[in-house]
Amino acid sequence: MANSSSAVPSALQLTGIHHVGLPVADFERALTFYTQVLKLDHIIAPKAFASGVRWLRLGDQHIHLIKHEGTLAPNGPRHVALHVKDVRAAKAHLMTLGVEIDAQPFITGAERFTIRDPDGNSIELIQWFEEWGDGSRQ
Repeated sequence: MANSSSAVPSALQLTGIHHVGLPVADFERALTFYTQVLKLDHIIAPKAFASGVRWLRLGDQHIHLIKHEGTLAPNGPRHVALHVKDVRAAKAHLMTLGVEIDAQPFITGAERFTIRDPDGNSIELIQWFEEWGDGSRQ
């Protein structure tokens, strides 16, 4: 897809990620993990979503836990990546809680690892130290 620098503003002006949805089998088990281990805020969902979704807030973004019936592939590609200020401190803290840590392939300019929630969803924790391809910085 070509990058256009035309003076005409795009009708599609994305501003960020509002939420990521993750399938879970048991709301209480998932909420315990996300609120007690990862320290996310559980917030009240709009009434239209009150029965099948639980909302968590991380700054201006959300993670929505979506009730899922059936079997989830435990090692599938679905994941959410969360930026941390100190990846080594985060890893040490999670290890003291008994959370299993999975190493990830090296990325230039970053350090990262993954953990899994009780439903097998992969959560990547990453700290960027350098700029990446497009000149962005975290």
